[in-house]
Amino acid sequence: MEDPTQRQRNDLSVGEIVPTIFKSAFCASVALCLLCMAAIPNAHAQSLAGHSVGENQTLLEAQDTRRLTEDLGEYTAVKTSPSVGVELSGRYRKSTGKVVYLELVSDGLRPASADFAGFRFGKTTLEDIRSELKSAGILFKRSPPVYPTPDGGVMIASTYEVANTNLIASFISKISVTSLAKLKLKYGAEAYAHAALLAKLEKIIVADADYFKILHGSEVILDVGYRPFIWQKSAYATTASPAREISLARIKPSQLPVYRIYSGPNNAPDFSSTDASVRSFRTRISSAIEGGPTFAGEFAVVEIGCGTACSIAFAANVRTGEVFRLPLGGEENLYLNLKYQLDSRLLVAQWAEYDPSKCHVEFLSFDDGEWISLLKHDVGTSDRCNKTIAENLSQ
Repeated sequence: MEDPTQRQRNDLSVGEIVPTIFKSAFCASVALCLLCMAAIPNAHAQSLAGHSVGENQTLLEAQDTRRLTEDLGEYTAVKTSPSVGVELSGRYRKSTGKVVYLELVSDGLRPASADFAGFRFGKTTLEDIRSELKSAGILFKRSPPVYPTPDGGVMIASTYEVANTNLIASFISKISVTSLAKLKLKYGAEAYAHAALLAKLEKIIVADADYFKILHGSEVILDVGYRPFIWQKSAYATTASPAREISLARIKPSQLPVYRIYSGPNNAPDFSSTDASVRSFRTRISSAIEGGPTFAGEFAVVEIGCGTACSIAFAANVRTGEVFRLPLGGEENLYLNLKYQLDSRLLVAQWAEYDPSKCHVEFLSFDDGEWISLLKHDVGTSDRCNKTIAENLSQ
């Protein structure tokens, strides 16, 4: 375990080039605010393996004789094996002897209870988590919620406030390298739009909010419709504050920066690795490249109509000639509207679907040729897509 004042070694900032497909922190700020919670320090109902944040260290250290301890300066870390299939890690403050952090993790060998609302390690999907808790949760500016694992997989954190407490819970799901390969084989450029169905719950963290801020900072992004949840009850807190929504005026694309803007020669598009449907638009894509980059430092975005209210879009690399199709568009994403800029990897997309009648806004990061969905939310019925992105997100 690391010193709590430092970020994990494999945490990555948005857009950094790393040997994996996911690099984006949700720290691209769609809305930033200070995390505010009611201070109830000893909420023992929120337990993992029979232990709670706020309890005395002696209870944690008495878990079993095989425990491992590690000095973390002001804190001490303890790791135990409370039952078959899981490990429990905790941290307590030396000056008070109170536990401030608990982490229950699967051994990866078999499904096991995750001590929350029927969730099971190795079974519950990221889609299940977001559906149960009604949003994508809190995204911390300083720490990425998506990061690679040593075995080539990807971890994705879904983090929420626990209602009426001073606690934060984070549900960490993993998508294996095998599942990643299957997604790419089946969906190609749209693979990561389906990642939530294959990412499986691997660990749960419950921590004192003040300690969690030491680890991850206090500036956060809240998903539209986000509310704290009631532990074990799988429902919104009736006493929680009203849902806090994102305002487009507070989006800061500069928080998904590019590290250079290409100014060299414009190279011809390379269609060698694309399918015939992409090659049929070679003239339009070539023309877009000739106009120079407009997105993410070195990409030209081109939108092409495909019928009434229908369009598809591509991002063509002006420097390399590579062509990537956006994971949105066509008849399933009508009235597609895009917002992007040259010095950022953030792309905001709005589109309508008619069954059911919904207008969606989605925030995506484009990193090393991969589209990563950061936040997606409904803004109303499909006719709301007649409004601009700014109008929909400011209401």
